Amino acid sequence: MAKIKTLKELRKFILYLEDKYDLLDFEIDGVNPWQLMRVHIDYNLGEILGIMSSPDTKLGILDKVINAIGLLKSYIFKNPFLSSKVDTVIFSNSRVKQVDNEYIDIYTHYFIDELSKSNKNFIEIEAPHKGKHLTKNKPYKYHMEFVWINKKLFNIFIKIKNKKENEIEKIENEIEQNIGKYDLKNIFYKSVREYKIEYFLYKNIFKKLNPSKVYLVVSYGFGAMIKAAKDLGIETIEFQHGNFSEYHYGYYFGEDKKELDYFPDKFYVWNEYWKNHINFPIDDKNIVIKQFDYLESRKTKYKHIEKVKNRAVVLSQGVLADRIAQKILDNWGYFKHFELIYKLHPGEYERYQKYTHLNKLIYMGAKVVTDVDLYELFSSCEFQIGVFSTALYEGVEFGCKTIMLNLEGAEEMDRFRKIYEVELI
Repeated sequence: MAKIKTLKELRKFILYLEDKYDLLDFEIDGVNPWQLMRVHIDYNLGEILGIMSSPDTKLGILDKVINAIGLLKSYIFKNPFLSSKVDTVIFSNSRVKQVDNEYIDIYTHYFIDELSKSNKNFIEIEAPHKGKHLTKNKPYKYHMEFVWINKKLFNIFIKIKNKKENEIEKIENEIEQNIGKYDLKNIFYKSVREYKIEYFLYKNIFKKLNPSKVYLVVSYGFGAMIKAAKDLGIETIEFQHGNFSEYHYGYYFGEDKKELDYFPDKFYVWNEYWKNHINFPIDDKNIVIKQFDYLESRKTKYKHIEKVKNRAVVLSQGVLADRIAQKILDNWGYFKHFELIYKLHPGEYERYQKYTHLNKLIYMGAKVVTDVDLYELFSSCEFQIGVFSTALYEGVEFGCKTIMLNLEGAEEMDRFRKIYEVELI
């Protein structure tokens, strides 16, 4: 194969590797590290190629020290082992949003409200975002730190047998020839060790809690939890949290309905569009439509707002860093007539000052916003500008006309562009 240059070529290459080396069934000590790390590897290789950037800001040493105190308190006092038996466990999303003066997980908040009003027996297990928990403390709320800290403390004691070094070396050689040097072996071994600790902890948590159902927001990264639940006969259900397509390797595994170790039993999608969007690795009957309650509530709240002519919200994405602003500047003759409101991705809030092109765009009159109510912003904007952000799907719900920038990842939106007749810049 020739040297890879684009995101589309990268993702074809990943499917090629999977087929050649049967990676979806590649086991080391009974663990499938490729299934576990598939999304992580995709981002890693994209960074090596210079076509993707890390979506999140790294914490400084001082922040880590300050957060360590809170993490230790969570480890001791919010340990899920302290809970009694429940019927339902919800693993909420760590990235919360301030809505009506309260931080919530917009994907599980309304579902949890339903359970509370119905007097259902449940708990929520919440992971920290950048070391912090911003949501209100509730009697049913526990934290993930017990699992995460133990995983870090004890994984070094796990010994790996049957390392398959020769097979891994062959895959590394193919990656080096087509992309660059990549330490796949270390990633595989680390993931196997951490999986074994996580699986042990989750399995014992579930044995104590004895739930019949487990809900989660993001399945990739939680393979050990899903497998532990499945092995105990507990149904696992994922809430849709964003865009997915045949280029999103958390959800697309080829056209075969191949059963996977770490994919949930059921998947809740927002509407018929998403139900038929890609070929999931589960039976069609287990892909269930459940409306996005947060979106529907905001549509009702902001229906009175009138649109401002030529006002456009630019939907930034951390993985594309400063390239979105650069593309707008490259086409300034087209965009200069717009009132541009540049909505940063949460992972960019603390680093956007380093974006050369965005700062030039600000000088040209663009306004940068961070933690605003995006749906309120959509309500007043005639246009939305983006690449492959999930928010593009939400913007059309608020009547925004779409302008799409031809950057890496735009191919994920091919179906969207055809349905909504979107202009590609």
